[in-house]
Amino acid sequence: MKCSLIIFQFFISALLSQIPENFQLITHDKLHRYDNITENGLNSNSIVDIRSIDESYLLLSTSIGLSYAHIYDSHPDSISFGSFNRDSVSLPRGGAPALSVKENIIAISGLLDTTAVTGKELMGTGISYSIDEGENWFYLSQPKDDIPETGKYQTINWGAQDISALAVTTEINNISYDLSIGGDYIYAASWAGGLRRYGPLYSEQKTWQIIPLPVDSDSSLICGVVNLETYELNPNDPVNGGNHNHKGFSVYVDDNTVWAGTANGINKGIIEEDCINWEHHYTSTWNNISGNWVIGFINQKLENGTDRLWAITWAGDDSNEIHALSYTDDGGETWNITSPSGESEKVYNLYANENRIWAATASGLYVSEDGNHWEKYSRPIDVLTGEEILSESVLAVYSQDNWLWVGANDGISIIENDTITTIHRFWEPANPFSAHPNPFLINDYNQVNNDGHVRFIYSNPGNDNSSIEIFDFAMDKVIQLNNSHLVDNNESEVIWNGRNEYGDKVANGVYFCRLSLNGKYNWTKLAVVN
Repeated sequence: MKCSLIIFQFFISALLSQIPENFQLITHDKLHRYDNITENGLNSNSIVDIRSIDESYLLLSTSIGLSYAHIYDSHPDSISFGSFNRDSVSLPRGGAPALSVKENIIAISGLLDTTAVTGKELMGTGISYSIDEGENWFYLSQPKDDIPETGKYQTINWGAQDISALAVTTEINNISYDLSIGGDYIYAASWAGGLRRYGPLYSEQKTWQIIPLPVDSDSSLICGVVNLETYELNPNDPVNGGNHNHKGFSVYVDDNTVWAGTANGINKGIIEEDCINWEHHYTSTWNNISGNWVIGFINQKLENGTDRLWAITWAGDDSNEIHALSYTDDGGETWNITSPSGESEKVYNLYANENRIWAATASGLYVSEDGNHWEKYSRPIDVLTGEEILSESVLAVYSQDNWLWVGANDGISIIENDTITTIHRFWEPANPFSAHPNPFLINDYNQVNNDGHVRFIYSNPGNDNSSIEIFDFAMDKVIQLNNSHLVDNNESEVIWNGRNEYGDKVANGVYFCRLSLNGKYNWTKLAVVN
């Protein structure tokens, strides 16, 4: 996603699906169908979203693109991890902020950092989709508009009316942060690019369609009766004549209903032939939702057969708003607010089955049976190996029978029956001694208890005793580390929190790290940035 790991924490949605109890190897090796994959682990340890294709195959959206987990046995160690080729012309470049799966259709978006006149900006790198579970992909460049012949506005036809719309002519700040598959269309919420849909997917006349939304001050927008003298589709800031509600951030489609989240609330639309009647526009001022910045949706089918729609609602411009969750049991007529931690805190992702809801948040992973009383999971630690997730934030969660998949910036863990934890993390093999991450941003990376953490990885097939000494640029010893543990059959790991032997955080600079193993020394350099 890199891009920026922090940006990726903002844009997450979840999918409700179940995996059968018995995991069996499928009769044909499905992975051999794909020409653009590698089977050497995930392409990034930052896991943004997790979705299922079938009982043996999960897709993982990461900070560098699309990866997968192939389940071929019922033990968490019996999983093959791999990645789709990030250099493939059929997939978007960069990180993957949005991933959607419905039956045999997959859709994924891309994003990168770029340099603009205003400095470093984010840009969308397009959307790819497959209609055969990922065997073949179709790439679409980031949806944008042609430059109008005069002025900045274009005319679009919506509900048999010609509507004025600001032409979005650049990929910068035009990033598809959420995707949803509904009917024969892929719906994309693309911030500066607004809300659009592509399709029909099984037609030869596929095209992008711009979808107007109510202005900030209106509670609805009905097809055919738009006031053309006053209405204008404009995703600029209000001070520049635009509307926060035209900034698409999340979208969920269920049968003929479209839920669109923006920077100014939740919009409920009913699909009417080629148009959408936006019957309700919910905000924190008009309705009981916690905040107007809507990050994502998930529909939970409860045990009693009813639906509960969840929305991740962050605080927007109003000081009365809070970061929390908002949900409705009656299709939006009434809304309730709940916070997993009991405080205003950002939720990044949700997953639900008929009797539980899981929330991935800035402080960890929570679970609830009723949506109001929450319990917190401990930070994942593999008691057999000593491996741990060095992140208090959780970005993604997925429940699969008695397995709970937990994604963070620092890898993926599988919690079996709420007790046994297995952690998976991927990097280039130590050659023979290396540090991850390097450079080490001590106040940003792998934060636990207000400390950042760096890992030293080195070849140690015999699991022999070892130690690591860290020296500053003047070659004065900073600290000696002896807390090694085996991470696989050939490599050991030592974790350092960036503090010296007196407990103080070290200063910016280059540090020399010496590994002592079997009477021999190996050196590596580590850059520390405060």
